[in-house]
Amino acid sequence: MTLQIILIILASLIIIAALTVAYLWYWTSKLPKVKANGIRVACVGDSITQGMGVMFNTPDKNSYPALLQEMLGSKYQVLNYGHSGRTLLTSGDQPYRKSHFFTASLKSDPAIVLIMLGTNDSKPHNWNAPKYERELAEFMEIYKNLPSCPAVYLLIPPTAFISKGKKEVAFNISDVVIEKEIIPIVRKIAEKMNTSLIDIFSATKNHPEYFPDGVHPNALGNKAIAETIYAVLRK
Repeated sequence: MTLQIILIILASLIIIAALTVAYLWYWTSKLPKVKANGIRVACVGDSITQGMGVMFNTPDKNSYPALLQEMLGSKYQVLNYGHSGRTLLTSGDQPYRKSHFFTASLKSDPAIVLIMLGTNDSKPHNWNAPKYERELAEFMEIYKNLPSCPAVYLLIPPTAFISKGKKEVAFNISDVVIEKEIIPIVRKIAEKMNTSLIDIFSATKNHPEYFPDGVHPNALGNKAIAETIYAVLRK
């Protein structure tokens, strides 16, 4: 292989890497456009909400908020405020409250708020059960007290699967913490604050095929999540 061919290959790889980074930056920093009309549904969450599992498969069409928009129809405006890597915990490595998506969601005047945060909180360096319980209640109050007086729903996050050929869940996420600690806390807070609960965990727990990397849902997984939410909202 000549030096010229090697340089061409290296240049091509650099271009591909740069385009990939630019694409990921675009989708992970893109705020939804708020329109003047429509019943606004603010989807608050992490990369699962944002659509990282379909990042290269049109997340604006295959993320759960996008699919929920199709199901609810034109009378609604579903806004995706998911931000990758974010935690509910303010002591976490990337708190959602420090995200521009959080600020934007508060300004959107939502009629409905869907909150699904906890997957990244399960990481060993983030997890703090008493603080998570306290801050989840506080986080809900922030949205409940908005001028638009939205209906706030708590979503139980999906389980985290161990991918085929791996020994543990990817991204340092703990499936045990999610199932044994986070889910009971979410249920407890929903009951304590008389808030509707949407059980994404039960809807996806028997479907590892929905999560190719063990954490982020693919198009089928997002469809299952959207259908589960839609079934609750239409009641």
